[in-house]
Amino acid sequence: MKKKYLFFTLISIFCMAANYAHPVTPTYFKMLNLSNSMFGIAFAVMSLGMFISSPFWGKMTSLINSKSAMAIGSIGYGIAQIMFAFGHTVPIIIAGRLLAGLACGAFFVGTLTYIANVTPPQERGAALTWNATIQTVTSALGYFVGGILGQYSLNAAFALQVVQLILVGIAYYLFLEKDLTTPQATFKEIIHESNPLKAFLDGKKFMNRSFSALFILSTFVFLGYTAFDQSFNYYLKDMIHLSSAYNGIFKGIVGLVSLVANLTICIYLLKKTNIKKSILVVLGLSAAVMLITIFIKPLPLYLTLNFVFYGGYAITVPLIQDLITNEASDKNRNMVLGFYQATQSLGMIIGAFLAGEMYKMQPQSPFVLGALAFVIALGSGWVYLKSSRQPKLNSDMIKETN
Repeated sequence: MKKKYLFFTLISIFCMAANYAHPVTPTYFKMLNLSNSMFGIAFAVMSLGMFISSPFWGKMTSLINSKSAMAIGSIGYGIAQIMFAFGHTVPIIIAGRLLAGLACGAFFVGTLTYIANVTPPQERGAALTWNATIQTVTSALGYFVGGILGQYSLNAAFALQVVQLILVGIAYYLFLEKDLTTPQATFKEIIHESNPLKAFLDGKKFMNRSFSALFILSTFVFLGYTAFDQSFNYYLKDMIHLSSAYNGIFKGIVGLVSLVANLTICIYLLKKTNIKKSILVVLGLSAAVMLITIFIKPLPLYLTLNFVFYGGYAITVPLIQDLITNEASDKNRNMVLGFYQATQSLGMIIGAFLAGEMYKMQPQSPFVLGALAFVIALGSGWVYLKSSRQPKLNSDMIKETN
């Protein structure tokens, strides 16, 4: 990757901006007297947008350069946040969330495709780890900044977010290198093939038992994490009555924990272990910690265990991405990554919606859902391990699939 430092700098700026609004969203919803389930509905709609658009952008990156997809996603997200922040009515907020999801589909598919296309195979695992780490850490930093700003003005957090997202989107297009020299499809073909449900059916072009297990694992990891994370953010405001600043400070610490975990444990697992086995350990520990937090009352211990869970999740993401990228071939990689993004979005849709509805009945129930989802992901990971005929010890050993 020729412009590695520029690429990761722009990723950092985007992820910071994308998270300025998250710590103030519970306060925003409370200010508008919206239902307790609104946090789940809003995030589910955003995830639905990602689900709808991910197969489209997975194919569009074979027509336009991935940097263009990232630019469109960043600018589109900025426009969506104008609707979300200043609409003040449920229909406009929902429309803004849907547009945000459509834009995020472009950005995240573009990011993974860019890394896959411009990074040599022997460096891809490290690049994916750095990408996941930087996204996690700078998202937490953005969460912290947004939380502090929200103490003084909700509008200030939203305004800074919109301006920064649009500017970084322009920078993606102007300054990153091209990763595509010859279009591999026409726009008409892409539109015809971009129905998200059809994209799942088209998975038969590359699907095998290993891919099936990996995508089930991915879906339930993101389902469980979303149910946990969205409920936890709202729980701090609704049940513990902490301000947006505390939300921001907590996520800032999560960023540091995630950074240390990825630069030590995750790098070690990728380079020195069979990650097909290692991911089972991480998933099992994450599920156990999530269950334990349900029964913990003292706030310091409760928060500490949550730090452990977030650190485990930060490790899990690059492990999943490395496994999926290595299972793909050069011929089908764009399609596989689009499919992966769609499964991630599907998990987020279900996780957010169920979390919002379950929270209304019992605030602790979404955490049980999260733990159960990680247990199912663990089982799917076990199936994947058993289905692999030639285990890989690290990300340098690439398996080509037809």
